[in-house]
Amino acid sequence: MTEMDRLISLDKSISGHPPQERGTFERIFRPMAAKFVGVALFVFVGCCALNSGDLVGAALGHGLTIALLIVGFGAISGGHFNPAVTVGVIMGGGLPVYLLPSNIIAQLGGGMLGASIVRATLPSEVYAKIGGGTHQLGKDVNAGWGFLIEVVLTTVLVLTVLMAAVNNQTKSKLAPLAIGFAVSVDIMAGGPLTGASMNPARAFGPAVVASSVVDNAWRYHYIYWLGPLCGALLAALLFRFIFLSPNIRWISRRETSLQAEGNN
Repeated sequence: MTEMDRLISLDKSISGHPPQERGTFERIFRPMAAKFVGVALFVFVGCCALNSGDLVGAALGHGLTIALLIVGFGAISGGHFNPAVTVGVIMGGGLPVYLLPSNIIAQLGGGMLGASIVRATLPSEVYAKIGGGTHQLGKDVNAGWGFLIEVVLTTVLVLTVLMAAVNNQTKSKLAPLAIGFAVSVDIMAGGPLTGASMNPARAFGPAVVASSVVDNAWRYHYIYWLGPLCGALLAALLFRFIFLSPNIRWISRRETSLQAEGNN
């Protein structure tokens, strides 16, 4: 068995779906369109929900939207409306790595479209009130703490995705609700501190569109990339090395290999 065959077999054993069983349109372009539209809707609803001025309202607006998008587009897109989630799922073995560029392009493009619709439809005073939907660090939260908070929040989210929607042994029909609930809980916990982005596309689109009218739209923007991506990596490592069943877990495969070498 070649290394590629081994990886494909491992991916299938984790997610239950062989990565190359469909044509190019079905594998790449159709999911791209679903992600583009899905992220645009998520950013639009999420930004508009900020106008409520209520943390619970903003949390539910983001979380329920994600749950609905996963139900509606999950079979097409895999339910990835977040570059950090995509990276985590790839690292977790649920998606082939060659799909990463197309996913990121669609997600960032959708984020900019959603933010553009927000700017075009909201009155200028409302748009200014919500800061164009951009993320800012809370009072007395420095860059280091902001980064750490985003790492922790994203780890919770991506682990939920991996366990509820990717791992063939633990996936649940309630995955959309679990993921949406994770988003809402994370926003309730981290919203006042960092805005609880967990999603580079959610941060990037509004920053691009609002940069000409919102002061500090790009301030500490790197946190909303590094934090979620590091959180996704941490979640994938925990998933691969601890939470997978022993027969497909990386660490167990390594131990088995060493034992076989010792017996020889």
